[in-house]
Amino acid sequence: MPESLVSVILPVYNGEAWIARAIESVLSQTYQRFELIVVDDGSTDGTRRMIDSFGNRLRRVEQPNRGVYAARNLGVRHARGELIAFIDADDVWLPERLALQVPRMERAEVGLVFGDALHVRPDGQRTSLSCFRVSPPWRGRAASALVRCNFVPTITVLVRRRCLEEIGGFAETEPLSADYLAWFGIALRHSIDYVEQPIAHYTVRPGSLSFDLGHALEARIRLFSGALARATDRTERALLRQLLFNLSLHLALAAIRGRARNTPHPLRLAWRTATAVAGLHATPWTAAFALHQLRVRGRRLHA
Repeated sequence: MPESLVSVILPVYNGEAWIARAIESVLSQTYQRFELIVVDDGSTDGTRRMIDSFGNRLRRVEQPNRGVYAARNLGVRHARGELIAFIDADDVWLPERLALQVPRMERAEVGLVFGDALHVRPDGQRTSLSCFRVSPPWRGRAASALVRCNFVPTITVLVRRRCLEEIGGFAETEPLSADYLAWFGIALRHSIDYVEQPIAHYTVRPGSLSFDLGHALEARIRLFSGALARATDRTERALLRQLLFNLSLHLALAAIRGRARNTPHPLRLAWRTATAVAGLHATPWTAAFALHQLRVRGRRLHA
């Protein structure tokens, strides 16, 4: 079977040193049938010059600063591969990342493959956490599992291009959390799979946009509320309602723990969301949420 071409999408803004490290980690893959597309999202420092120093080992495309999801969508439109992979500018792939994942795509029913990522600090020092330790993964027809949490790290995603096109790409209305909506949409239609071992380093930056839990949950509630308003399938609507209920509980907990200080009236938003979607399901959904939290936290303690 001929090797599949993988189109790797790297959105960048500013930060030459970080971006060069991310590029090198892609170019060092043991699986070499790929193209690297770097999307310059309106950089204002020396990023363009640094990207061009890699010559024909990558392609650079440009757009005015519109955010990471618009940049990813632009990269996909320029892609030639049937498979799409993503990396962010301050993250790093391990050398076997693509080699471990591409064979999993030989099964036609699989639309997306992901893997674990080690959490590292900005100086590169490893923490005790990984993405799978924070959110245990599922495989198969896993949309119902994604209702509980997003366990798909975007920097480890390998996805069929046609699956992204089926869902219309990434929503561009929010600056974060649109990847969760995308993976849920794909899981509604296709099986997903994962490799067990870590295949990337995910940089955790306190103070970053994605680290602001309140803002992330607020964005997710808006995104999935929009998806619920558009959905007509009964099963999909039921899953979306429970997902939104779980997001409301996460937001309430974040507010209580002081992790939603930048979100206006988080408890009011959590209550309004929960009451709008739960109906008679509030009690069993709350019990299921609590049980899942206990299992995840217990797993972290014993890992």
